[in-house]
Order: sequence, then structure tokens, then C-alpha cells
Amino acid sequence: MIGPKPHISEQPITIRNWHRHVDWFNTTFIIIVPLCGCIAAIFTPLRWPTVIWAVLYYFWTGLGVTAGYHRLWSHRTYEAGLSLRIFLACAGSGAVEGSIRWWSIKHRAHHRWTDTEKDPYNTRQGLLHSHLLWMILKPNPKNNARTDISDLNADPVVMWQHRNYTKLAIGFGLVLPTVMAGVGWGDWKGGLVIAGILRMFLFQQATFCVNSLAHWLGDQPFDDRNSPRDHILTALVTFGEGYHNFHHEFPSDYRNGIEWWQYDPTKWAIWICARFRLASNLKRFRTNEIEMGRVQQLQKRLDHRAASLGR
Repeated sequence: MIGPKPHISEQPITIRNWHRHVDWFNTTFIIIVPLCGCIAAIFTPLRWPTVIWAVLYYFWTGLGVTAGYHRLWSHRTYEAGLSLRIFLACAGSGAVEGSIRWWSIKHRAHHRWTDTEKDPYNTRQGLLHSHLLWMILKPNPKNNARTDISDLNADPVVMWQHRNYTKLAIGFGLVLPTVMAGVGWGDWKGGLVIAGILRMFLFQQATFCVNSLAHWLGDQPFDDRNSPRDHILTALVTFGEGYHNFHHEFPSDYRNGIEWWQYDPTKWAIWICARFRLASNLKRFRTNEIEMGRVQQLQKRLDHRAASLGR
């Protein structure tokens, strides 16, 4: 009796079957469209109004992911009213990184199963896998990790965005930046290529660095049992998400950069929203708990150092 046919991910990649390994929906938005945009950028004159608009829109869509997808919906570090949730859902759509529901499922699995086969962007499979390959190659369904998403399914904004994600991604990712530049100062091509595609491509790569570089580059001041690390470089390109060692140890804290001097504009944006009563119940771990984690890690390093000197 012949058993079930192995999933394509369990088969070696060959010239004949490579196309079956590819997730073409993800590949279109993170490889094919950005590549076309990079080529088109060579033939697109730079206009300063378009560059400024692209930078502003980069921040807007970026906060949709960091303050919305990540800190609100994935970790519930604060509560947001309906208007703010709609704003963040639309802004996050413009970053073109998947729906809130899809993104949060993967991220919750990453936290629960860090550095294991059930971690969607398992860093132990290599830097390229955690940065890109996990999205463009079909995963093995045997490694799908179950996570509780009842709160996401009960959120009408999340489900509305999930059902209409493709339309919203095209609308906020490409159409809106194009129309703004075209109607505003007549730069339709620059709006599409610079403010649309290149802006989208740059923020995608910045976000992917949290999955890859933030597990390879930097310090581990709170815990070294798993790979997450803190580094200013990844914080700078991701609006504060680069303090990844702290985040994995204290995931329900609305802050990533806990010191006043640490670059974390997402934290500041959430705090400002709370001042205007758009957000509430901002969660923070107590200072003594955070310091205890830091001290325990220092003691662990001292004990390891003392043991090595005694040999």
C-alpha cells in the first residue's frame, strides 16, 4: 500500500520542481515587485518632494507594523480604541508584510518556540533562512506551531483587514503613495517607484533584520539561553525593535528601549497616543524585575568566568 505523498518541502529542490517550492504570493511582494522597482529607479529622476514624502510614508507604514502588528496585536502590550486600530491596520497594510492575523500567528509562534523547528524564522537554520527563505519557500506543515489567536479572531478590525488584505496592500502600499505624489506635484512615476516600491522594499528588509540580524548581532544583557540580542543598528532601522534581547525576556512591555536615551520611537508614539486617549493600559514590567534579570545574567557570566579561571 502506497503511503501519502511527501510534502514538497520534504523533497529536494531540483530544476524540475523548484517552482513548486516557492510561495509565489509572498515572492511577488517581497522579491519580484521590489526587483522591478529597483530597476525602474535607475530611470526615475529624484525629486525632493517625492523623497520627503517617501521618508514620511516610511515612518507612517513602519509604525503600522511596530506599534500595530507587533506591540498591539501580537503581544497586547497596550489597548487601542477603534480609530487607532483602523489607522494602524491601514498603515501596516502599506508596509506589505502580510495581514495582521498572519503576521501575529507567525510572531507568536516565534516567541513560543524560539530557535526550534517550530519557530517560523528559526535562526539555527541560517541567517538567510531567518531573513528571507522562510517566507519565499513553502514550509513543512509538520512544523506548524499552534498558537491561541482567539483574540485576533474576535477583533473586527483584524478580520476586516485579513479578508481584504490584498486590496489594502495594493491600495496603501502602491496606489496611495503614487496618487499623493502625482496629484500633489506631478510626479506619478516617482510616487510609484520611490515612495511606493522602494519605500516598501526598504522597510521590509529592515523588518526582516529583526528576524535575522537581531539574533546574530549585539549583546545579551538579560538572557543568553536563546539567540535574541540587543543592538543599536537594528533599533535605528526598525523604530526601536532592535532591543530584541529585552523584548524576548519581557515581551508584554510596550517598550523595547527602556532607557530614556535608547532609540525607540514606537514607544514614544504609543505614549503620545495614550496622552490623547487613543491608547490605554500601557503595560510595563516593574523596574526591579527588569534589573533582577540583568543582575542574574551578570552573575551567570561571572560564575562562568570564575569557573574558567579555576581550571
